[in-house]
Amino acid sequence: MMRSKFLQFMTALAALPMSACRLLLPQPTRPLRKLPFGPNENEARELVLLLPGRLSPPEEFVQFGMIDLIQKERPLARIVAPDLHLGYYMSGLADTCLHEEIIGPAKKQGLRVTIIGVSMGGLGALTYSLRYPGQVDEMFLLSPFVGDKALLAEIEQAGGLEKWESHVGTPRNKAEALQKMWSEIKRQWFSRSGPPFPMALVVGKSDRLLSSNRFFARSLLKPHQLIEIEGGHEWDCWRRGIELWLSNSKA
Repeated sequence: MMRSKFLQFMTALAALPMSACRLLLPQPTRPLRKLPFGPNENEARELVLLLPGRLSPPEEFVQFGMIDLIQKERPLARIVAPDLHLGYYMSGLADTCLHEEIIGPAKKQGLRVTIIGVSMGGLGALTYSLRYPGQVDEMFLLSPFVGDKALLAEIEQAGGLEKWESHVGTPRNKAEALQKMWSEIKRQWFSRSGPPFPMALVVGKSDRLLSSNRFFARSLLKPHQLIEIEGGHEWDCWRRGIELWLSNSKA
């Protein structure tokens, strides 16, 4: 896919409905505002990148204990939580900022890269890995937004991802952008029987995205890679998800 078309794709993909919490769309800035934690660049052995949800500032990763949990189990990890708000997705800058300012430099230093994406941040993790293949070493998704019900029903009615085809060229709206993302997932991942790196997905049994997350996992992941726990689309559930992921990673 040509770079200019991918930027147009990402701009369309980001046109998600906004709630009253952020009626005024914040403007993206360069460099991207980031909250770094852990050892300095010379001492770190890996990068853990935390991508927030649509309405969450990166400070919520601190507020809800995510940073402490990761630092306890991965003391040599450099943790970065960028303020990757909707303005970056709307402008088509999200992937560029992540690659040029965080992930690209980390890979040049030889660091292993793990992306943890929450809700819209999960969508951002997926689209980054599709645009920059080979840069992500591990991905952990917490209730990711992976597409509207109509699109997922269309794929299922076609007989699954293997039989479904998208004829979208350059996306003109959100629906076509999501089709393009699934088309790229099929092109890059499906023939490999899944993503080219370890992935796990945690979702709450009361989460509004449960059915879409189950569909994503059924289409691309092995059964053990989907973890369903009690809870909804909220931080208490995601914190417990992080604890499970860290425990499984250590095992």
